Amino acid sequence: MISQKPVRDWEQQLSDFLSTEIPPAVRADGSRVVADVLAATVAGAAAPQNADVFRELPLGDGPAAVLGTDRRTDPAHAALLNVTAAITQEIEEGHNRGGHVGASIVAGAVGVAEAHDVDGETFVDACVRSYELCTRFEYAIFAMKARLNDAIPWLVRDPHSTWTTLGPALTAAVCMGQSPDQLRETVRTALNLAVVSMHDPFAEGAPSRNFTAGFSAQAGVSAATLAGAGLRGSAAAMEAVYDPFEWLLEDGAFAHLFESLGDEWWVTEAYHKPYPSCRYTHAPLDALRDADTGDLDPEDVARIDVYTYRNGVDMGHVRPDTLTAAKFSTPYVLARWVADGEISLEHFLDDALDEEPVQSLTERVDLHVDDAYERAFPDKWGARVEVVTRDGTRYVGERDVPRGDYRDPLDAATLAARNRTLLAYGLGETAADRALDALSSVDTTSVAALVDSLTH
Repeated sequence: MISQKPVRDWEQQLSDFLSTEIPPAVRADGSRVVADVLAATVAGAAAPQNADVFRELPLGDGPAAVLGTDRRTDPAHAALLNVTAAITQEIEEGHNRGGHVGASIVAGAVGVAEAHDVDGETFVDACVRSYELCTRFEYAIFAMKARLNDAIPWLVRDPHSTWTTLGPALTAAVCMGQSPDQLRETVRTALNLAVVSMHDPFAEGAPSRNFTAGFSAQAGVSAATLAGAGLRGSAAAMEAVYDPFEWLLEDGAFAHLFESLGDEWWVTEAYHKPYPSCRYTHAPLDALRDADTGDLDPEDVARIDVYTYRNGVDMGHVRPDTLTAAKFSTPYVLARWVADGEISLEHFLDDALDEEPVQSLTERVDLHVDDAYERAFPDKWGARVEVVTRDGTRYVGERDVPRGDYRDPLDAATLAARNRTLLAYGLGETAADRALDALSSVDTTSVAALVDSLTH
């Protein structure tokens, strides 16, 4: 018989945490995460690689909106499209230790919250609880991913909003009003399920790359729906899958992750991106900005050397020719900044990618592993940039953490302006102000009213 009792201390701690009161200051941080992700989702739905697919995909009728569009469908299909959109522009929030969990938690479950007429505070609180759990599980799972990559180096596996289906599942389950028993089975089912791609084609930039996150969210919402209908999860999986983390992590680290629930709020350490590109490109970009190179043109630059942590060096591909590939190319992002002094959503579209002076400069950008930055990662994501011009002038800039990190946060006005830009990209200028007002009061309005402001 399947156990209906927690089989490990951490499972009991997880269950107890679901009724923990959320402090107002933590809820405020959670509200910023929710607003961040929803604005990114609206902009992502308008990306050319998504717009036609979202419009042409046959969908059954349902109560959940596909944000940034005029379409409605069932909550699981809405999760597929909304989370795909949320990560497409590479502008959604994230966490140094927990990856991009917010996208799947927020965009994955917003359709369920809308369908069940949930109020904003309930939705935000559900997202915060899921965020606390998912960042902890992803912190542990990344240690497993490193082992997998060492064992099978050609099988990369894409972790972007995919490794834990728990986030959208748990948030959806709370919004459905599940009982404690149903919540337990939702958690057990979701924690024994991961949807991952076998290869991450970020350098190629295939549009399908972002749908893996959508598939994961769709699976999470489906798990919650099935548990609500009586599906039982696996108690044995809580032992077989998660006991090894006791030795994969340092002594006692896995247990402490859950002992700290309710005392340490990881959502308060979320980062918010100022640029629509992979965060591995941000410290080099900030270092380039700090180098104060003035009004250089791409043709003036002889070379740019970037020194950073090992994962960041993976973003070294040149001459990207798709939206996603460019967002994951540090050479392109730096070359684009030299050319324009800014990074915008339009800089990743085809017309911008056709600019030869920028693409030529990408071939003169080299990335190098720096031991000091590698030792500091993942707590700090730093970089040093050295620019040498054709006349021999040298510029140097350095950053310990990128802008938007919780140690160098975006102020409220900057974040609001960023969100408005994203909303205007997806909804148009007229609708953007109304949508921004709704996002500013995300925890005090109904989710249905919020969603209405985010659709056509």
